[in-house]
Amino acid sequence: MALVKIILGSTRPNRFGAQPAEWVMEQTKHVSGHQFELIDLEKVNLPLLDEPTPPMMRQYSKDHTKVWSQMIDEADGFIFITAEYNHSVPAALKNAIDFLFHEWNYKPASFVSYGSLAGGARAVEHLRGICGEVKIYDLREQMLMPDYYHKLDEQGLHKFEESHHKEIQNILEQTVFWADRMKAIRQELQDQPT
Repeated sequence: MALVKIILGSTRPNRFGAQPAEWVMEQTKHVSGHQFELIDLEKVNLPLLDEPTPPMMRQYSKDHTKVWSQMIDEADGFIFITAEYNHSVPAALKNAIDFLFHEWNYKPASFVSYGSLAGGARAVEHLRGICGEVKIYDLREQMLMPDYYHKLDEQGLHKFEESHHKEIQNILEQTVFWADRMKAIRQELQDQPT
């Protein structure tokens, strides 16, 4: 059984990202035999990277890093929920990834993004490069939410469409498929020299 962590990457007040993150968690009820957990970086509350030793050494001196390390280490795969800020990812998400190295290795990731006209596509393109550097295997699957602010009801809630439901089911299926299979070979890959 794979454990997939859904990481909400924006920490700004009143962020829209909480809505798709909670919606994705709701959709996981349709996937049996696997576990899902939502990680909200606003609640994790990491400072700017403050470890004196590079994360590849895995010699953490701060309690918050040790807690974060355990949260990511136990995961078998990830779904990143990201905003697009100035054609890239939120600083909090980049910072959270930069804290660690080995804990990310040899795990698959897919993406849900939101923004204006491009729907967060440029942020995901940057995120794919970051993932590659920490040996996360980025899957092709992603869900774009362009101009999301035009699709809110009177209470400010997003109206998810049928296409969103199909896309997220595909994302969930592919993420758990690869999380399951990569789990079996991760130890062999980790034993190889870097």
